Amino acid sequence: MRVALDYTAALTQQAGIGRYVRELAQALAPLFEPEERLVLWHGRLPKRCAGPRPGGAAVQDVELPLSPEWVTRLWQRLRAPLPLEWFTGPLGLSHGPDFVVPPSRAPSVVTIHDLSFLVVPQYAHPRLRAYLSAAVPRSLQRVSAVIAVSEQVRQEVIEHYRLPPERVVAIPHGVTTGLAAPPVDQSRRTLDRLGIREPYFLMVGTVEPRKNHMTALEAFSLLAPRYPGLALVIAGRPGWLSDPVMQAIRAAGARLPVRYVGPVADGDLPALYARSVALIYPSWYEGFGLPVLEAMACGTAVITSVGGAPAQVAGEAALVVPPGRPEALAEAMERVIDDSALRQRLVQEGQRRVPSFSWERAARQHLELYRRVARG
Repeated sequence: MRVALDYTAALTQQAGIGRYVRELAQALAPLFEPEERLVLWHGRLPKRCAGPRPGGAAVQDVELPLSPEWVTRLWQRLRAPLPLEWFTGPLGLSHGPDFVVPPSRAPSVVTIHDLSFLVVPQYAHPRLRAYLSAAVPRSLQRVSAVIAVSEQVRQEVIEHYRLPPERVVAIPHGVTTGLAAPPVDQSRRTLDRLGIREPYFLMVGTVEPRKNHMTALEAFSLLAPRYPGLALVIAGRPGWLSDPVMQAIRAAGARLPVRYVGPVADGDLPALYARSVALIYPSWYEGFGLPVLEAMACGTAVITSVGGAPAQVAGEAALVVPPGRPEALAEAMERVIDDSALRQRLVQEGQRRVPSFSWERAARQHLELYRRVARG
């Protein structure tokens, strides 16, 4: 069996879906039988996007003679019927890990990461919302199975698209192998280099309205006067509609110890997690919430939104609050500061929970699904 995996996001996105595709491919490659192949296909990219690829005899790399933009235009916007096999050769299965699948003669599966474009459309870019609203239903008609990254997303897909429950399977993300708190001296050197002083709460994620930085800033403004020296550190690249959020961050930083450090390299994130009082993750909507899992792996307490996928990921390892109530978030932050036994319990629960989320486990579940779908 030859399995085609769209590897474009792995080469063009550092976080989010890009990380999912990289980690999945890396974990899948060693699991393939000698007669099986993992075909990583992508559009033509500049050399600077070369990026890492898994090694091994099972892996084949196929570059299409079109840019990723033209690939999307060809298959998703113009709906050209040209099958993927025209570029890759015969396939046993095609996996679209980024919401859509190309035309293929082989059975297909698709990964749906969230339905923000339907559930909270006000937080989705209008062009992306229009594209996914049209492209996702077409892909769902093509595929034999749907992978949802959480049980929340699985239920949303079943409900919104009225799919048979047996066609939709939840396979959660894993945590990067070896991700853990670095030695204390190494962590402190990282903080010094980034200009961060302890103690601090941490927010990680793209700066955009859906992540709910506004509530975090309001909560911190309620808390900070009672805890001199306490800071709020915000890490992440600016995203869609980030200007009002960035203005609020700058305004808060002019009167409070709020520090925006921008996007942080993967190698520095464990130190930021490990030395923080807690990760605060009060998003309005998430399909999974990888920073919650990463924080738990690094021995960090978590405060997140009630009822969503991040709360499902954390289980008993997080305090949960309504995302629109800054006073509730401030109260939870205060509890974590003042109650060391509570903080330690959250950390221990997180450490117990993390082994349930591994990329090897996720890859085995993907491969089992591939083989079942390919057999028909």
